[in-house]
Amino acid sequence: MPDARWDHWGGSVIGPLHVRTGLPNQDAWMARRYRWGSVVVVSDGLGSKPNSDVGSKAACLAVFEAARSFAGNQRADLEDVLRLIHAHWLVKIAPFFPSDCSATCLFAMLIDGTVTLGRLGDGMIAVQGASEGDSCILSDDKEQSFSNYTSSLHHEFRPRQWETATIDSARCEAVVLCTDGISDDLLPEMRMPFAQELCRNYAAMDPDERRQDLRRWLGGWPVPGHSDDKTIACLFKRGVAR
Repeated sequence: MPDARWDHWGGSVIGPLHVRTGLPNQDAWMARRYRWGSVVVVSDGLGSKPNSDVGSKAACLAVFEAARSFAGNQRADLEDVLRLIHAHWLVKIAPFFPSDCSATCLFAMLIDGTVTLGRLGDGMIAVQGASEGDSCILSDDKEQSFSNYTSSLHHEFRPRQWETATIDSARCEAVVLCTDGISDDLLPEMRMPFAQELCRNYAAMDPDERRQDLRRWLGGWPVPGHSDDKTIACLFKRGVAR
């Protein structure tokens, strides 16, 4: 049976640029609870690709498929799990071409007492640990980058482009995942405080109230000139928000 203490929330809003141009939200997020654990995933379809909204939704579904297989055999190598995500993604985007559906992929899998994290491409994963030493951020440092290239799911599987981590669920209080429409507007030193404040504010809320407040907050994003879609999701342990 899954650990009943764990829950999730999330939301996504279309960016002003896509509203003006009549394009769909190219972000996606999904979360599911299984008898063996929970999975939360967010994905950002690359804006230059014509079917990136298809790619981001397929990325979420592909992670669920791979997580089910991983739960059935946790002795599997994590690289093989990433390869399985890629394979399921290729199947789920058909009949579209991979080059037209490229998307990032960020996930958290809670399976049998272990939280497994994966990040491919832009966006951020913030782990709120039971202590400061257990907390960490998985994200790109764009200030140090000399390229506009974004790693993503595409026709070729490239395991070295993935960043992964694991943490004992007893040492983890929450995992926040967001696309770069949110993370790029945060100063590096503010990313963890931002994630902690969100967890603290939303942990005890009624789900309907939380959903409405989250959409209001994302829709009124306070950064001047923002244009991108915005998606955020959280896997959290009830009763431990600080």
